[in-house]
Amino acid sequence: MANLIEDLRFKKIDERLLTWLEAQEQKVITITHDSLASHLGTSREIISRILKSFEEQGILKLSRGKIELL
Repeated sequence: MANLIEDLRFKKIDERLLTWLEAQEQKVITITHDSLASHLGTSREIISRILKSFEEQGILKLSRGKIELL
């Protein structure tokens, strides 16, 4: 809980999202944008925008309900 509060205070959401993605053990993560937003304490729209940006940068590939790390 303390780590989450510290992250919310000091890290930008794109950094928090990238850190969370990198911490996952699987290459294909099954999660909705809404669930991910809830987990990170932000809105689905923000998560979707950042994930789309990551996809354009070649970091990941998006599909319905899944995120594939490249």
